[in-house]
Parts: sequence; structure tokens; C-alpha cells
Amino acid sequence: MDDAEEAFGPLPFYAADERALFELDERTRARLRRRVRRSLRAGAGWTLRTDTAFDTVLDACARPRTPRDGVWITPRLAGLYRELHGAGHAHSFEIHAGGRLGAGMIAVLVGRAAMLESMAHWVSHAGNVLVARTLDHLAERGYHFADVQMATEHTMRLGARLVPRAEYERRLRRALGQPLG
Repeated sequence: MDDAEEAFGPLPFYAADERALFELDERTRARLRRRVRRSLRAGAGWTLRTDTAFDTVLDACARPRTPRDGVWITPRLAGLYRELHGAGHAHSFEIHAGGRLGAGMIAVLVGRAAMLESMAHWVSHAGNVLVARTLDHLAERGYHFADVQMATEHTMRLGARLVPRAEYERRLRRALGQPLG
């Protein structure tokens, strides 16, 4: 996270005591698909793409949703995501239908860890379809978990779970291929 008030100081570091994760095992993903089955039916024919609209998705994620909302993706942080994208670590996952972008998510992928950073949607149901299809995509490629950092009512309803910081750090080291010592 960044603080717009401190745009010229060091980038703040934030580490939650508990992290919200989506497990990528088949049982958890099947439960998610059942919870969003109406969205999946509405999204029939939509396709998951990666990195075809990175800048559009990032720009949408960096805008406040309502005039009273703040933003945590500041211009400085957006620039860092673009650098990570250029280095092959930051990606956009997108749901498209009939040539139209319905929803997009920015993610940082390192080792076998997926950090789902922010999401924007333009079409009803597209966000739920995007989450379900992205988690399937990550599982098929051997990722260990999908980190959404902080829990929201919506992510918890979709099946995210809170993991204590020590367990998260242990799992992150394993996903990065580092010794557990």
C-alpha cells in the first residue's frame, strides 16, 4: 500500500497479522464455483485472458470507486506495478465477452505465490467469474495459494480464509522455493 500524502518519502511497509488467502485445491475451488454459479451461468462464453489490457486494468484499479473513497494505488505505486509488469512479475487477468472487457485484476506472481492486488469490473457478474477462472488458472499452473491480503465480506463469502502471519510466512517461503529454517 502507498500513502498519497507521503509520495516522496520511502514506500510504506505493511504486514497484516492475518492474511486472507484463497486455497487452490479442487475442493475449495469447487465450493467457490457453487457459490458463484449464477455468475458463471451469466458469464457463459466469457474468456479469461492475461496481459491484454494491463494498463486499462491498472488505471481502473487506481481510481476511487466513489468520490468519498481513497485510493491505495497511487501514481508512484502504479509506476512500480508497470515496472514489475515489464520484468514479467505483474500481470493482469481479464474476463472478456464479445470483445468487451468485463473485469480485470492486477496480480503479482513470484515463484508459486500469487498476490491478487486489486480488481475492477464493468459488467455485472464479471468480477465473480474472474475470481473463479483466475483461481482455476493458477491452480492448473501449480501455484500454492492466492493471497488477497486483507479480508472483505465478499472475499470471505467467496471462500477466502484468514491465515496467521507466521503460517503465511512459512507458506510464502515454501512457494518461493526457500528453505523453511
